[in-house]
Amino acid sequence: MDNLKLTRIDFRLIHGQVMTRWVKKYDIESIVVIDDRSAKSAILKKILLNAAPAGVKVEVESIENAAKRWQAGEMPKNNLLILFKDPASAAKAYQAGVKYPSLQVGGVEGAGDKKNICRNIVMSQEDINALKPVYEAGVNIFCQPIPEDAEYPFKSALEKFD
Repeated sequence: MDNLKLTRIDFRLIHGQVMTRWVKKYDIESIVVIDDRSAKSAILKKILLNAAPAGVKVEVESIENAAKRWQAGEMPKNNLLILFKDPASAAKAYQAGVKYPSLQVGGVEGAGDKKNICRNIVMSQEDINALKPVYEAGVNIFCQPIPEDAEYPFKSALEKFD
């Protein structure tokens, strides 16, 4: 899928300035949020649809529906950003058939037993374990909270948990 410009994990999903900057950087025209909880909730869905930068089409899908659409070639054909709320959802979607080539970790919810990975990104052993098979399948995983930050390789994050 040449039009897939960015696949990102961010627990805040679509939010203000950070999202606007990524949209601008990659000339994003469509965002597909893949999140089971948001897909089931009319309220969460409405919030996401209204949070998008002007002119950007937003769709909210469950992991199962997203995988079916991906395999059928029914994802948006314009410049696309795929957004996940957490590492577990990103991994589950990949295993279900959403075969993205790279994955940017932008923000993971900071609660419980988590270690700082890079800048303000924290991950738990559970987060690392979820993403490890995706990384081992050849997906380029890296941390990058904002466009101005350098990419921080997932391999370096893995080493913090050895």
